[in-house]
Amino acid sequence: MSFADSNFSGCYAEQLFSAECIKRNIPILFPVLDSSIYDCVIDFNNEMLKIQIKSTEKTPIDLDPNVNVPLENGVKQKYNVLLIDYFAIWSSYYNGFFIFPNTGDMSSVRISKTGSRKHQFNNFNFTKDSRFNQLSIF
Repeated sequence: MSFADSNFSGCYAEQLFSAECIKRNIPILFPVLDSSIYDCVIDFNNEMLKIQIKSTEKTPIDLDPNVNVPLENGVKQKYNVLLIDYFAIWSSYYNGFFIFPNTGDMSSVRISKTGSRKHQFNNFNFTKDSRFNQLSIF
């Protein structure tokens, strides 16, 4: 699906993430103001986690299956780990989400269904053990 501007693409990704959480019985909350640093909060096993949702319509180049996605905010600053717990990146090419914890020093990420992030594709497991295991790959 192609969008006229990134605002529509971002809103679409937020709605898809919300629907996926509801489908998995994960309570999800959205801030009233759109100026919040996070896009939503999920209640996973009685732990409130702040999620930053990104979207990309990029496709892999040549034989490289990876898609590079910027993770900085609108003023080119990295997201602090105290403000964002997880990123959820909607890829229209891969037709799903790559979900991974914020390390605090990420300016971009390479996603693919065959690379080091393949286990994060549509993985809505937000447990602490999963988070620490995922952080070890960085």
